[in-house]
Amino acid sequence: MRHALVLWHRWVGLAMALFLVLAGITGAVITFEEDIDDWLNPSLRRPAWQAGVAAMSVYRLREKAQQQAPPGTVVDELVFNTKPGHAAMFRLTSTPAQAVLADQLFIHPQTGKLLGVRLYGDSLFQRKTILGFIFRLHYSLALPGITGHLIFGIVALFWTLDCFIAFWLTLPRTQKQARSGFLSRWKPSWLVKWQASVTRINFDLHRAFGLWLCTILLIFAWSSVMFNLRDQVYLPIMSKILPFDLSWRSVPKLDQPLENLPMPWPQAHRMARRAMQDFAHTYQLHIDGEDKLRLDRQRGLYMYSVHSSADLREDRGNTAILTDAHTGEIKGKWLPTRGEAGNTFSNWLGALHMGQVFGLPYRIFVSFTGIVLAVISITGVLIWSKKQRTKSTHKTASRH
Repeated sequence: MRHALVLWHRWVGLAMALFLVLAGITGAVITFEEDIDDWLNPSLRRPAWQAGVAAMSVYRLREKAQQQAPPGTVVDELVFNTKPGHAAMFRLTSTPAQAVLADQLFIHPQTGKLLGVRLYGDSLFQRKTILGFIFRLHYSLALPGITGHLIFGIVALFWTLDCFIAFWLTLPRTQKQARSGFLSRWKPSWLVKWQASVTRINFDLHRAFGLWLCTILLIFAWSSVMFNLRDQVYLPIMSKILPFDLSWRSVPKLDQPLENLPMPWPQAHRMARRAMQDFAHTYQLHIDGEDKLRLDRQRGLYMYSVHSSADLREDRGNTAILTDAHTGEIKGKWLPTRGEAGNTFSNWLGALHMGQVFGLPYRIFVSFTGIVLAVISITGVLIWSKKQRTKSTHKTASRH
């Protein structure tokens, strides 16, 4: 049994190594994506503000954004969460016949001046898009379509299984007449013998890092399955354990997308706020502030998000409802917590993966864990390489 698991860990680990090194290094970077993006692109994201000058209304700002948007794109959202000193960022939607040349627009909230547009993650070699490209590498190898998602999802599934196998392999073997207790025999697995040979240090790093971070690595692995194989693997398994509310994705697409706005934006905003007030009363939520109101023309819905007492993140609202674009009837909801147990578990899993909880210390820890994941993968390859060289040397010696 143990021999079979050793072979699994060895060959599955080798197959995953390159992917996990890439995921670890890119994950360490994108944990601080917004901070690095601010530093790389200050003229785009952090324009100079005039003291004592109020920002434009969200309706006027959307109009300014639409007037300056690239041809063939529409601005179908109101943005409420712009902080002083920051640009307002709007998502651009391209018309079906138009090639997607830009999907983000940045505008000065006080003056309405266009600061720039970009296609998120378009190139590794452009200052404006490098962080987005690294993000795309992290979750889909920057491949088009669903190919990269499926590859990383399969890797994450094997990684999840290997987390359990790797942990089991660190346990001391059962000894009927052992002179020491279980914990004392397991203790060396948690330590690195820095005075030993390079080969032994490499092995100890591989084993000890995996043990010390086994819980968070399992969280990263299973959450990666959730992100990439949600319908194929994650939901079929987790729905047997926990109840889920799937209303957020249950509304089908219309036969024909909406061509015209169902109503003026101020009216749509009032309608969404009324629906959210009823929703908040039902779930006993305290609303701290608004986040976004976005029109989904494909499904004929408005998505209205706020920051509430149910949110996990402090910096962004993720409590949301879907309302019918004509009647305001609630068609779906998204509650970070206080909803179905499966949704709460999944939201916690995603927030832990992306470093969105527990402030800066946890973000630093997530970034550090990404680097350690790369180290674990590299040391595993080095262990295999050393054994292969040793076997080759023994074979050569036996021939002589």
